[in-house]
Amino acid sequence: MDDEKIIEALETFDLPVGNKRIYENELNGNYNYFIFRRGGLVDNGCGRYVRKIYISYVYEGEQKISDFKIINKIKQLGLNFTGSETDDVQLADTNTWIDMNTFVFERPERG
Repeated sequence: MDDEKIIEALETFDLPVGNKRIYENELNGNYNYFIFRRGGLVDNGCGRYVRKIYISYVYEGEQKISDFKIINKIKQLGLNFTGSETDDVQLADTNTWIDMNTFVFERPERG
């Protein structure tokens, strides 16, 4: 499973997808997008390794894509969902807040 397959799956939601970050000019003033990040390796205790994958869904206002749609789309690729975190972020020097749901997955890695 390579990173491109994950990014392609996220692109089916018709939102911009950034790899580690997204640039202002990619957003067109619209704070609805995904950020894909690869985490570190974890030893699963059986001599095999898994890599943490973090997918953040960032949105302003109403959440348009359900958590379950995102989770199920990525699970279809064979990744294991392990949890999620929610947060909100204030845009610098404004009264505007955006929400962020980060989903954590694991995928097997070959050593």
